[in-house]
Amino acid sequence: MLPTTISQVVGLFNIFVGLLLTLSVLLMGAGILMWIIRFGTWPSYRDDALVLMEWAVGILFTLILLLLVSQFVQQQTTAAVFILGLIIIAALVWLGIQAAKESKADEEH
Repeated sequence: MLPTTISQVVGLFNIFVGLLLTLSVLLMGAGILMWIIRFGTWPSYRDDALVLMEWAVGILFTLILLLLVSQFVQQQTTAAVFILGLIIIAALVWLGIQAAKESKADEEH
């Protein structure tokens, strides 16, 4: 039952990320259009258009990575749950080490 639920959640996530990808492509198009239209005017705001395009590229890159991760989770559910478990165990070990360091530092002072 668990893999089916995870697969359904990842499917909804794919739809959400796909919509955000579409919006980021529109954002990139708006930046390009703004950059072209404002050519030769004062103040040109062309630097603002470049910043808009930089954000669009960053968002596109991040969303594509999220889609790759969601596809991996959807196709390799068992491996993804195993990796997630390893990450949680590593985080707990790290937190335990940090707590031990702080308690040792408190005892010394």
